[in-house]
Amino acid sequence: MDLTSYYLDTSALVKRYVTEPGSQIVDKIFNDVYAGEAILCISYWNIGEAAVVFDKYGMKLGIDPSKVFKTLLRELRMLSKENKLTIVNVSPRILRSSIKLVFRHHIYLADALQIESARSAGAEVILTGDKRLSEVARQEGFKAILL
Repeated sequence: MDLTSYYLDTSALVKRYVTEPGSQIVDKIFNDVYAGEAILCISYWNIGEAAVVFDKYGMKLGIDPSKVFKTLLRELRMLSKENKLTIVNVSPRILRSSIKLVFRHHIYLADALQIESARSAGAEVILTGDKRLSEVARQEGFKAILL
């Protein structure tokens, strides 16, 4: 059985831990991953960005950002131990290819890093809350789900 490989950008990853539009779709993918029907991919960059997002949510929504972040880390650690998660390093090669995407598509480096990290992980589908990122991901040959 071929497993679908899903890459979550930071906005998609956050939806797993903060309920907002698109959270149900992300939760479904996590359920598929737990059931052994899919593989999850993220970048170490996403983990760092998620900390910033949780910090902002903490101020606005009264949540404990460090507690939510620890929950994220605990779940990612568990999925990694079960070989259901690929975490991509931000390597010099990925950075160089991301810069090429910046000039080709006129996008932010952070968005280009998402696409090149997904490519490096062998992901087929990119989940994002960013319309422009989803458009560029499609142009780069990915299926994209706009949350």
